[in-house]
Amino acid sequence: MNYLGIFQTIITWGFYLLFFTVPLIFTSKSSELFEFNKMMVVYAATVVIVAAWIGKMVIAKKIIYRPSFMAIPLLLYLASHVISAIFSLDTRTSIFGYYSRFHEGLLATISYLLLYFAAVSNLNAKNVKVILYSSLASGIIIAVWGTFEHYGRSFSCVFVTGNFDVACWVQDVKNRVYATLGQPNWMAAYLDVLILTSFAFITKRKNVMLNLFQHLVPALFFAALLFTKSRSGVWGLIVGLGVFFIFYAIRNLKNLKILLVTCILFLGISVFYGLPLPKIDGKSIESYLNTKTVTTPNSELQTPNSNAGYIDIGISTSSDIRKVVWEGAVKIWQRYPVFGSGVETFAYSYYKDRPAAHNMLSEWDFLYNKAHNEYLNLLATTGTVGIIAYLFVIASVAWQSFKWFKIASSPGRDRDPRNDTLIMSLFAAWITILITNFFGFSVVVIGLFFFLIPAFSYIISIDESSHKIMSNDKLSVNNGQWVIISAIFIVVIYLEIKLLNLWLADSSYGLGQNLNRIGQPVMAFKELQVAVSKVPEEPLYRDELAQNVTTLALAAAEQNDATLSSQLANIALQSSDTVVADSPANVIFWKNRARVLYSLSTLDQKTLAPALAAILKAVDLAPTDAKVHYFAGLLLDANGQKEKEIKMLEETVALKIDYRDARFQLAKVYLEVGDNVKAKEQADFILTRLGNDEEVRTWLTENNL
Repeated sequence: MNYLGIFQTIITWGFYLLFFTVPLIFTSKSSELFEFNKMMVVYAATVVIVAAWIGKMVIAKKIIYRPSFMAIPLLLYLASHVISAIFSLDTRTSIFGYYSRFHEGLLATISYLLLYFAAVSNLNAKNVKVILYSSLASGIIIAVWGTFEHYGRSFSCVFVTGNFDVACWVQDVKNRVYATLGQPNWMAAYLDVLILTSFAFITKRKNVMLNLFQHLVPALFFAALLFTKSRSGVWGLIVGLGVFFIFYAIRNLKNLKILLVTCILFLGISVFYGLPLPKIDGKSIESYLNTKTVTTPNSELQTPNSNAGYIDIGISTSSDIRKVVWEGAVKIWQRYPVFGSGVETFAYSYYKDRPAAHNMLSEWDFLYNKAHNEYLNLLATTGTVGIIAYLFVIASVAWQSFKWFKIASSPGRDRDPRNDTLIMSLFAAWITILITNFFGFSVVVIGLFFFLIPAFSYIISIDESSHKIMSNDKLSVNNGQWVIISAIFIVVIYLEIKLLNLWLADSSYGLGQNLNRIGQPVMAFKELQVAVSKVPEEPLYRDELAQNVTTLALAAAEQNDATLSSQLANIALQSSDTVVADSPANVIFWKNRARVLYSLSTLDQKTLAPALAAILKAVDLAPTDAKVHYFAGLLLDANGQKEKEIKMLEETVALKIDYRDARFQLAKVYLEVGDNVKAKEQADFILTRLGNDEEVRTWLTENNL
């Protein structure tokens, strides 16, 4: 039996299925629909592919490894991540990645690098082309998916609710589609790669239908890209197309006319649907047709309050948000200049250096686990060492690509020009990733392309004569080899079961979390117990369990079951203790601990003091977070520390001047300590600067202020 061929087939089909399925995978059964599931598939595929690669080496009785230009840059990049993880604010997060994402954690990076080395050591140009075809096939499905969403029909909703509409999404998916990718910008980045890749397969064909199809595929991708309304996606494509056409024209100017049909289609699509760019956004035939169908009511339109004194931050633009978050990222780097705060710990370190200006954004209370700029994110979390290693990877790919281009442009070469075109298109596609990552951050499918496109280009660049895959040799297998192969098989089964266990734990956690939110704590408790039992070392599960059990403890107390209430309260306290002990740098966990302890204070006043200690720890970790300060003020009030509460609330309204609840609480405290003038000042500020407020007006009347 040809065991080498069997292992080779597992490797090649592993890559085929990986690139076809990852973009499509999503499920509502997990706590996060998209990225978590895609990362699980990458892990599962990596285990199988690497195991098959090792199996080949066992059968062949030799190391099967092909050196490549990217080996040293990638290993240096990995080393920077390992060191950063060692000195991380949260080692678990750095190893596994920020929960629900996992992408770009140390294990994810190791997976991508293993896939890179497995690809260059085991695949040939034919295999690469099949992988790219499978990616394009998957992309066609997603582009059609997105097109239907643009017209108000989402296949996602069919799977989630059984209805062929867009009602299952909270986001306006009809306005900005994302299909199975999770966010419009992520889908746009993905389509950029596919558009440039598809250009390599546009050639002169005698079959009319095939000739038409090869032009329609990139046109379909382009239309879907416009439906995302992603500016970063469009800019990425513009730069990528520029790189491709410059190389293509220099390589063979005459062949440019082959792409003329595609360019005309792009132009027509742009005119009809419009480009989401400044000054021309919304100017399209589709927009004109839509405005013609809108009926304007005869009633007088309401205008915003014209009082110039009112504070209205409105909806912050993405550029305004980026400026603030980017400033925070630079401050993190200044605090941790060498190795950063730790791989994937931006969600923790950002709170410490979060600019106060963030409080005046419309998304002021959102959690930011990324810097919304891949380069600044790496700078903040992996420091100078990490960003230099990353830029070295980029420079290495660019340098090698220019070398390939120079060779391809030299006269008298005996090589298939289609392979040279493919390398050029892959490099242009890879360039789009660098652009979209500047305005956002990498996700799983983009991570795959970022690390594997250089591998594919390298494989294609190698002459077929020196790139034979050892798979046809029928070699004898002795007992020792069978023992090793059996051990590999057992390890694969073990790792895949661990991944399944993690996915099931997450599914239980997600269900428990949702049940908590809809007021079903008893049912939630059962699910959260399952999650904790499957992965006891995950603090997020215990944190949710602590909040859930607190609710149950209070309910038991209301039913006069003191014994059960006490037992449940102890479970909540123990869970919360474990959470902050395991993840002391996580602000969210300290805030939740404060809530748990404050809630339990209705059963035992002794928990008030530790509740205050917990929220003050959160204030220390998030010194510019207005909401944390406000909560601290409330707990200071509960502990009877009025003067400290006043100081905390004054800091709160200084951080966020339009914080209505904080100002009203401050007014109440001023009144309690007898400072009626300042109490009235705060109430008047609310009425004159934040809008008419009947509750405040009534309070002023009742207290004769």
